[in-house]
Amino acid sequence: MAWLARGVVLPFLAFALFYPLFRLLLLGVGEGFWNAWTNPYYWERYRFSLEYGLASALLTLALALPLAFLFRRRFPLRALFLSLSTLPFVLPTPVVALGFLALLGPRGLLGVDLYGTFALLLLAAVFYNLGLALRVLLPVALGLEEPLQAARSLGATPWRAFLRVGLPLLLPALGGAGLLVFLYTFSAFGVPLLLGGPRHATLEVEVYTLLAHRLALPEASALMAWQLFTLGALVLLHLRLKAHPLPPGPLLPAPSLAYPLGLGAFFLLLYAPLLALFAQGSLSALRSAWVSEDFTPLPLALANSVRFTLLALLLALPLGVAYGVAARRSGLWDLLGLFPLMVSPVAVGLGYLVAYPGLRGSLLLLLTAYALLAYPLLARTLLPALRSLPPSLLEAARTLGATPWRAFLRVELPLLRPALASGVALALAALLGEFGASLVLWRPEWTTLTLAIYERLGRPGEGPFREALSLAALLALLSGLLFYLLDRGRGRLG
Repeated sequence: MAWLARGVVLPFLAFALFYPLFRLLLLGVGEGFWNAWTNPYYWERYRFSLEYGLASALLTLALALPLAFLFRRRFPLRALFLSLSTLPFVLPTPVVALGFLALLGPRGLLGVDLYGTFALLLLAAVFYNLGLALRVLLPVALGLEEPLQAARSLGATPWRAFLRVGLPLLLPALGGAGLLVFLYTFSAFGVPLLLGGPRHATLEVEVYTLLAHRLALPEASALMAWQLFTLGALVLLHLRLKAHPLPPGPLLPAPSLAYPLGLGAFFLLLYAPLLALFAQGSLSALRSAWVSEDFTPLPLALANSVRFTLLALLLALPLGVAYGVAARRSGLWDLLGLFPLMVSPVAVGLGYLVAYPGLRGSLLLLLTAYALLAYPLLARTLLPALRSLPPSLLEAARTLGATPWRAFLRVELPLLRPALASGVALALAALLGEFGASLVLWRPEWTTLTLAIYERLGRPGEGPFREALSLAALLALLSGLLFYLLDRGRGRLG
């Protein structure tokens, strides 16, 4: 069964990832390398990307670590707050960017214009990555109670016990969470493109600018090669950081009702951009977008989003299941599954333009990019459930005469349905909000909801801005529905 699954995944990865990246790196290291290497402006973009990733990681960890310790206690709505921390993972970048513009942009509700500032980019990075860091730190924080109690019973003060016992146990998880935040922020595209302005463009934004406005493909490939080498080194470092497995301790009781009220106020403040987005969006702007003659009308953009999402899911679903089966008992294949997650959508789109010039403008490349970016999310959700199934189930089915394929379909797959539902919902959310690859491989008749938002943001005036806000609010509602399905699936799995 595993060999069959690997025979499905490996050819797809060769076509959709390895060969395009090889051609991209070859072009970047060759023709465009010297032009990029000798241009101080590109080094400035690289330095800014590093600074943005580092500052975002430090700020996110500074908030996530106290939150992890707060969530060691039992209080009303604890599960709801944990679910809310996961919400940004299913929100498309144009939705988040429009939310911050609605709150802190030139027409923001607060009357404070932070557009084009480093502060606004940091706030957006924390919004996106806080839940990620919290999910990494919380399991370790839950297991610290027993070691800390042992240290205090030997006479250590609470502060000394934390420094000498708790902090060393936390350091691998802190390093892993910080590296993940750095990886996502260093290679960020949508948020810096929409909120940063020309002064705060990341390396990935510069790659898109070179491609879209100057057609400087060799230089764009060289910059993408810089980014891929940096990301590869960081992923290898991340794999070396292994958190100490600690048995989870019991949840401590919350001291008072003020505990959940304070956390509720924090999450209300954190998600204020989404509230501002819905406050500034309007049904009249949606009606205007529905019949728009200056931009892609809403029915076409919505139909494209749904059509591409469902078509790509038909490809991503069997790939995700096959990868889960292939990586269930193989560390090498598990590592192989990290590659699509570390490659940015812009790099994928650029690699396709370099590797397959004869297929430019074909729907095949667009759906391939969608599936490549979505199936690892499905597989990473399915993999823990696959590994938790006892091998005796398959052995029993085999002794009764079932083939490996029939045993998987009749015995294992029904037990995997909750995890599969979670993975499908997460993949759907990622596909619905895909932005980077769509922008690189774009054709006018392929405009999706995310591209329709970007299209309106590129035009000055109050009307296009209101339409962009309303489309972003609609996309947020669709993503929120998928988030509800994802969260419900996790609950069934648990």
